[in-house]
Amino acid sequence: MIPWYQFFTYRIGFLTLHVWGTFVALGILIAIYIIYTRAPKYHLEPETMLDLVIWLIVGGFLGARLGHIFFYEPTYYLLHPAQMIMVWKGGLSSFGGFIGAGIALCLFIRTKKIMKRVWLPIADLMMFGALYGWIIARFGCASIHDHPGIRTHFFLAIQDPSGPRLEMAILEILGLIPIAIWFFVKRKQKMWAGWFTATLSIYYGVLRFILDFFRATDVPEPDARYFGLTPAQYLAIVLVAIGIWILVKHKKNGEVA
Repeated sequence: MIPWYQFFTYRIGFLTLHVWGTFVALGILIAIYIIYTRAPKYHLEPETMLDLVIWLIVGGFLGARLGHIFFYEPTYYLLHPAQMIMVWKGGLSSFGGFIGAGIALCLFIRTKKIMKRVWLPIADLMMFGALYGWIIARFGCASIHDHPGIRTHFFLAIQDPSGPRLEMAILEILGLIPIAIWFFVKRKQKMWAGWFTATLSIYYGVLRFILDFFRATDVPEPDARYFGLTPAQYLAIVLVAIGIWILVKHKKNGEVA
C-alpha cells in the first residue's frame, strides 16, 4: 500500500503557499508552454493561441465553480448564497471546468471570426496541452486527498488514518499516463484533424466513468449521485459521445493537422 502523506501548505520565506494551487498553476504553465510551442505545427499563431488560453482559463474556472454549485451542492449554496464566491474554501468541478472551457472556445472562435474549419486543429492543440497540464494539476489533488475512494486493501490504496482506501486522484494520474505516453509518441506524426480531441474525449470519458464507481460514500461530504451515478459520470457519457461524433464525422475528411 501507499504510505500516508498529506501536504496542504509550504513556506518560501515569509510566504505561505498552497500545495494544491501550486500544482494547478504549474499544470497551467506546462499546458501553455506546450500549446505555444506546438501552435506552428497546426499553422496557428502562437500569440492568438495564448489569447485563447486566457479565455479558456477564465471560462474553465467559472465553469468549475458553477458546476460544483449546481451539480454537487445546490441545496447548500441556495441556503448560503454568499458562499458561492468563496472559491478559496474549495469546490470546483472538473467537468464543469470542461463545459466552461468549451463555451469559452466557442465564444472565442465566434468573436475572433475564426473559420469553422480551423476549430478542430485548435481543439487538438488545446487538448494535447491540457492532458499534460491536467496530470500535473492532479498531483495537487493527490497531495491534499480531496477525492477519497472506497475502503480497500488493494495494493494501490493509501494508508489513510481512518483505514486504507483508494485515492481517486492517484488512480486518475495512473490512468492518464498511458494516453500521455501515446500522445507523446504521436506528437510528430500527421494525424487527421480532430484525432487528439476525439481520442482523449473517448479515453478520458470512459476512464472517469469507471473510476467514479470507486468514489467514497462513507465520508462527511460524498459526491452527489443521481439515479446511482455522479454528475461527472453523466458528463463523461456526453464526452464519449462527442468524441465518437468527431471520430465518425471528421475522420472521413482525411485532413491532417
